[in-house]
Amino acid sequence: MKSRLALVLILCLQGFTCDENGAEPDAPLEQAAGEPSKEAPAKRRAAPAPTLAPAPDGTATYEDLLALLHLADIYEPAGLFIDFGTAARLKYTLGNWNSGWQGESREGDARVSTFGKTARLYLPAAAKQPMQLRFRAKPYATGALIVYVNGKTAGEARVSQGDGFREIVIPISEADIRPGENSIMLRATKTAQVRGKARSFAMDWLRFEPLTASGASAPRRVSVEQVSVGGVERRAIALEPGAQVEWFVEVPDDGTLIFGLGASNGAGMLALHIDHDGAKGSGQRLEAGPSWRDNQTPLRRLAGQIGRLRFRNEGPGEIVLSDVRIVRRAGEVATIDEPARNVVVLLIDTLRASKVRAYYPKTRVKTPVMDELASQGVLFERAQTPENWTKPAVASVLTSLHPATHRTKEDASKLPKSALMLSEVYKKAGFKTASFIANGYVSNAFGFDQGWDHYTNYIRERRNTNASNVFGEAQDWIEKNKNGRFFVYIQTIDPHVPYDPPDEFLKMYDPKPYKGQVQNRRTHLMLDEAKKNPKKYKFTARDKERIEALHDGEISYHDEHFGKFLVKLRELGLDDNTIIVVTSDHGEEFQEHGSWGHGHSVYQELLGVPLMFRWSGVIPANVRIGPVVSTMDIGPTVLEATGVPIPKQFEGRSLLGFMRGDWPTGPYVAFSDFLDHRRVIRGGDWKMIIRGNLSQVIFDLGNDYWEQKELDGRNQPIAQRYLRTLHGQFLGARDRGHWLAASTSASGKKKPGLTEEKQEMTPELCRQLVALGYISAECDKLLSN
Repeated sequence: MKSRLALVLILCLQGFTCDENGAEPDAPLEQAAGEPSKEAPAKRRAAPAPTLAPAPDGTATYEDLLALLHLADIYEPAGLFIDFGTAARLKYTLGNWNSGWQGESREGDARVSTFGKTARLYLPAAAKQPMQLRFRAKPYATGALIVYVNGKTAGEARVSQGDGFREIVIPISEADIRPGENSIMLRATKTAQVRGKARSFAMDWLRFEPLTASGASAPRRVSVEQVSVGGVERRAIALEPGAQVEWFVEVPDDGTLIFGLGASNGAGMLALHIDHDGAKGSGQRLEAGPSWRDNQTPLRRLAGQIGRLRFRNEGPGEIVLSDVRIVRRAGEVATIDEPARNVVVLLIDTLRASKVRAYYPKTRVKTPVMDELASQGVLFERAQTPENWTKPAVASVLTSLHPATHRTKEDASKLPKSALMLSEVYKKAGFKTASFIANGYVSNAFGFDQGWDHYTNYIRERRNTNASNVFGEAQDWIEKNKNGRFFVYIQTIDPHVPYDPPDEFLKMYDPKPYKGQVQNRRTHLMLDEAKKNPKKYKFTARDKERIEALHDGEISYHDEHFGKFLVKLRELGLDDNTIIVVTSDHGEEFQEHGSWGHGHSVYQELLGVPLMFRWSGVIPANVRIGPVVSTMDIGPTVLEATGVPIPKQFEGRSLLGFMRGDWPTGPYVAFSDFLDHRRVIRGGDWKMIIRGNLSQVIFDLGNDYWEQKELDGRNQPIAQRYLRTLHGQFLGARDRGHWLAASTSASGKKKPGLTEEKQEMTPELCRQLVALGYISAECDKLLSN
């Protein structure tokens, strides 16, 4: 309890909301803090830590929405307003990824964003009506700016290099506008070399507004300030008459919206509207007065949904909103008296979550050991891997870096020496470190041999890769080193091609005689050829049945030997002081989307993986955690559990709070890549895939588990806006480890990724990788000569 109070105090002093005081849980939808007083109107001035609008007892902050103001859509009375000198622009520019925007810079006193020949924006419209783009920009070259809306030409403006900053207005016909998201492309006919880059315009601000809007008023930028109402100061924002702010959130179970409301001129009116896709929503009008009116609005009917919270000033004068946040019911927090002594991380290569009964009860695959381990610890229901194949996915697990940071994404990519591996952190902290790895990509050839006291790669050393051998050697090493603290990383490969389980495990799933073309030890070559066009192999229904039975048999075989390994740990007396993690690097496809294997798509059969933790007697048993998490969070989690400081370089975050019942604040999303071709975000049961050409597709995983129905977002504008906002913020973040931060310094530079390194691909290395089914163009060329 003392540690939690200390954390709360630190957050308060840093300007975050606190939630230790509050009203009863069943407070009405709107609860006034007291009768309006005749105190002085709102004034902005410096102040100590503010008083908070109270939350119900027994709750904890889920999302501090004022701290995430840059993620909100801000509407002036005229329309949507975008300040291109702040992080608020990122949710409209896809974080500058492939969208033509070049980042922030300064032009005189203005912070601006510049672009070259073309730039893209994604702007929401409330209704199908005539609109216009009004923006203040500086042209760098004489020519024309052509504007396209949803693929159609909307208009153009002629500009001259010497114009300086000027307002440009482009009308857009009603026929070209869509309710929900609109794709805007700005295309310049001329560019000029400015500060070493070809640039056409510097954008200061932009409004997306109804055609009838007047441009007389100057932009009024909304920001979080110290505001005094009735003599009480709080963190707050001010909304002028007709202005509104919209936040998009994943609503938790038993969530409650908390905020304070006041007026600058003694009286005002707030319209609060809450809705989600497919629902009419609900609204209420709240009077604002000269003292804070504190409100608690239960969000139970939106639990598990992506919701939109719209605050609109419908009065004649300015109103102020303080302490806007969502709280959730807090459970009992488990205490940790002593840190874990040891860590075992088991990564089962090529195991998708839907092959494990604890994740997908309909699966036929028998994994009694994993099922029991799930009942003994904590299971994360929506764990996501950062990539769809081994090398970058494992690099993210062992470095807690996003693939775009560690840059180990291609066949010849090598984990840079500058990457800080989890093994190095533990070795420096005095742990013995050992790895037992059965995948050739996670080898010394590709930079993964950093920080190990004992390093084994069974592929590179041409040794037996079966689970019985890998687990056997791992437990022998553990027995010899059990008296000290240790970190052990085991990567088994049984479910990976070539599929060749012992007969007793194959017969569990295919007891019938088989005389088809599938050969167990050649499945890696056959599936690779079956993915090509034209296909060398065309599998019959019986062949397909056989292939998946082979894979499923490997999983059950592996599960049996994992069970023997756990028995040995118990015999060694290591159960209670060792935290065990079970996960995978990626899954495997069996024609769910027309292909085989992995490394080719970003559907959930490749990205959805198991993630389970067991720490007997410390973290609760049989707990399932719903929020989306990433496997790159494993490193920070086990470091916190063992009392080892988490390096500042790590970009993941610890999940131990979830397991203890003291959840970290949201939002909860995960990001995945596929080379530079795809970018993926998952939030709750919603998923967005963005392709390199900026086309996108959405899936509702809650109602479409196998991703068979592609959605364009037109009927899901709220979920689309939520995903687009957070994805843009992440892709444009200066520091991916703190991607939610609202950086506003135009002179700030993006934290660079690690320096990319390459490994020379030799015939011997290629032969080892081909044996695993990894057949790249470079290896194909080497081996064919």
